[in-house]
Amino acid sequence: MPLRPPALPGAPSSRGPRRRALVAAAAALIVPAFARPLAARAIGAAALTQDDGTVRLSLTLAEPISFRLFTLDNPLRLVIDIEGAAWRAGAPPPGLGPVLRLRAALNRPGVTRVVLDLAEPVAVRRAALERGGAALVVEMVPAPRSVFLREEAASEPLPRPPQPPERPLIVLDPGHGGRDPGAIGASGTQEKRIALAAALELRGMLEATGRYRVAMTRTRDVFVPLADRVRFAQSRNAALFLSIHADALDDPSVRGASVYTLAEHASDSIAERIARNENRADRFAGPSFTGVTPEVARILISLVRRETLNGSARMARHAVASLRREVTMLPNSHRFAGFVVLKAPDVPSVLIEMGFMSSRADEALLRRADHRRKLAAAMAEAAQRYLEEAVPVRAAG
Repeated sequence: MPLRPPALPGAPSSRGPRRRALVAAAAALIVPAFARPLAARAIGAAALTQDDGTVRLSLTLAEPISFRLFTLDNPLRLVIDIEGAAWRAGAPPPGLGPVLRLRAALNRPGVTRVVLDLAEPVAVRRAALERGGAALVVEMVPAPRSVFLREEAASEPLPRPPQPPERPLIVLDPGHGGRDPGAIGASGTQEKRIALAAALELRGMLEATGRYRVAMTRTRDVFVPLADRVRFAQSRNAALFLSIHADALDDPSVRGASVYTLAEHASDSIAERIARNENRADRFAGPSFTGVTPEVARILISLVRRETLNGSARMARHAVASLRREVTMLPNSHRFAGFVVLKAPDVPSVLIEMGFMSSRADEALLRRADHRRKLAAAMAEAAQRYLEEAVPVRAAG
């Protein structure tokens, strides 16, 4: 079936503050790269000074920014959301006057939140950019609570140059590699080589359309830890992540392709066994690699956004439909398990088992270039159909 141009990615959906905080906490424990770098603009320094009862907060900026200022009660806080500038000012200055302390953190992608915890209500006398946008200055004085609760200010939005349409980015993840051969067939075929050959074939098909950008977690025989594969997709704002494998089972009579999406509990014993095999790949990473504990994995699974899981399920349905027309499929072809490489909370992710190295029939087919082309064409068609209908979690960057 010919490929058709996909719909362009849409805007990211919103998250509640509690979920944002939990995602940030889990990411700090497991995959620090979950936090997205902000634009080149930065908050380079912060200072609190006091003169004649007026407290002045000054934030030094690399470039002009947009900001919004508002107040929160119980406890008293003055909040400044700054768009498109990362905090690079080091430790915040100590409190001064009515300001008990100052805090800064990434509040949501692209927005740094600066919070002033207050001992008493204040009124903002001035909140403005100075020195041609090289500084944001906020001046405040003590005031009645009724005045404090009405405080709100914002800068004019910065003009944004029109952005050219972005092609969706698809990340291909050939399983295993390097010192990790993956499954080994009866004829000595290594899963890592079959997965890489199929992924390279698929990359060529996708790139030939001119409608997608394609990146691969590996393009040669090297070992890549599982968490690094997840970070690779996230750091590039991937619209879709496809992990490609050909596992083995104890039963050589079981054969056929299958498609997997993330779930805390495996859908069946075969899915559980395959997930255990694939997740065990990080035993090759050496003692310096810090693995994902079951407790933290459960936190991540609970935080995977609903739309990401839905997107993964839609892609899995398209993959099953496309593969079924070309190759033999495992019964109940869409299965679920806790694969580490599928745990990016904001990238729809699918793992495709092209067949089993433990099956002589599957192994013989997977060694053939024409069969791998069939598999690649089916995967390309599925990705195309998914991207046509998807409203992605975030725009591909």
